[in-house]
Amino acid sequence: SSFSRKDNSDDSNADATTTDTKVSSAHHHHHHLKADFRYAAALLRQRDYETYLCTCAVDASKRAVPLALRALNCETVIDVVHENDGNAALMKLKWWHDRMDETVRPKETLSAPGVVDHPIARCVRAALGVSSEEVSSNDDDDVGTTTTTTTGSSTRRWVKWLKRAIEARMEDVAKGSRTFDSMSELERFAKETHGHFLLVTLDAENIRSTASDHVASHVGTAIGLTNSLRGAKIHARNRKTYFPMDVLATENLSAETVYDGGIGDERVKNAAHKVASAAVGHIAAARRIYIENKLGEKYPHMAKLLLQATTAERWLEKLEKYDFDVFRDELQRTPPLMTQARVFLSAWKNQF
Repeated sequence: SSFSRKDNSDDSNADATTTDTKVSSAHHHHHHLKADFRYAAALLRQRDYETYLCTCAVDASKRAVPLALRALNCETVIDVVHENDGNAALMKLKWWHDRMDETVRPKETLSAPGVVDHPIARCVRAALGVSSEEVSSNDDDDVGTTTTTTTGSSTRRWVKWLKRAIEARMEDVAKGSRTFDSMSELERFAKETHGHFLLVTLDAENIRSTASDHVASHVGTAIGLTNSLRGAKIHARNRKTYFPMDVLATENLSAETVYDGGIGDERVKNAAHKVASAAVGHIAAARRIYIENKLGEKYPHMAKLLLQATTAERWLEKLEKYDFDVFRDELQRTPPLMTQARVFLSAWKNQF
């Protein structure tokens, strides 16, 4: 679901320009790259203002990877408002799916005639390329021991994860109005999309362990579940719902009733409450694993890459305040200042 925010746009260039000092120095021959990252920042700001705030809170030297991947996430989330045509949506996703392989191809083949390029695709290639070079030249104590992976195998792993995320979205589009059968299926969809994007973000920033992978999966699942609720109103208008079949059945609720988007229906509230509770559970699990494994000490920059957990939690609290009445208009608006305060406070405390 896309949330456009109107706010003073004069600081966006400042935010975006700092993103890529590291990137442009590595690729000074790409004078376009700065513009590409500015484009990515503007896209993220327009489509998903909260995630844009979470990205601005990441240290400038570590911002290229999350910015590129979050902009790619925006490009591959089907914007139901404008792309209600399933075929167009599938073609767009297929196009992005094909771009992912180019991340691992040698640079020369990309400038060949007939290769279509896109600023976000260039950002992803640059960000993942830069970070993998950095991994191999890093002098941190534990890096030598933990990462013997060559840049090639890392990049291939990232490409596999990103392609899987896009495939999951293609499958979702192809399902049309059919809902997920069960809560665990919805959770798997959230994990394979948002979870995979976070997994690549952490991995590319050299945060690699079983525990950190679990944290990324839980946070990604929570973001995906929360977004399915945030977009409920728009989806309903397009005759789609992300309430799983088993939840609808328990509440004796038909998809048609959900499409009506009625306010004050106890069954709809109960269904939303179930999905929201699952999301809250995943955020709690992520924080527990993070603390138990002392990941904050091992990876000081990890928490800032997971700040979306903070914005998801903030929206879920708001949903609870409105008694889980997911179609209420008040839930479609978020006061940016409050969110901004929460994001920057978490970032300052180095928590998520």
